[in-house]
Amino acid sequence: MEKMKVLKTKFSCQQTKDVIIGCKREYTEFVARCLDDEEFVKTMNKLLPFDKVAQAKLRIVDDASPVKSMGLSIMRMELDPPLFSLGISIEIAGSEGNEGNEATNYTIFIAACRTLEELREYVKSDAFSIQVRENFEKQIEDSFSVQDKLLQRR
Repeated sequence: MEKMKVLKTKFSCQQTKDVIIGCKREYTEFVARCLDDEEFVKTMNKLLPFDKVAQAKLRIVDDASPVKSMGLSIMRMELDPPLFSLGISIEIAGSEGNEGNEATNYTIFIAACRTLEELREYVKSDAFSIQVRENFEKQIEDSFSVQDKLLQRR
């Protein structure tokens, strides 16, 4: 019985990873659009260094998936020249009961001290796409691994 729970948790984890793989192109296009959006750029330019962040989220409308959103955060690093750091975020809803995953809302900064133009180029690159996939998959694994470890101890 316990092995079935562990297998079910691992299967759910893989299904969740498949969701983000399926949304990766939409997400990278979303990030690029945000960095080209006049209002978002105005918000970025109003930031003070290391103070607050400008954020945007791509909501995932899929009741079957625990992934609720994938987003970006921009933090200003320098005033002149204007340099920014780019963070990516994923929000995962937790499962109810003894099976599934733990809720998480995670942001990691993956690019630092770059101009707006450099960030625009970066988010169009394969390196950005790889960073997104690796970081989001790790967060999904971490979300499911807590429950997996509890099941294995029983």
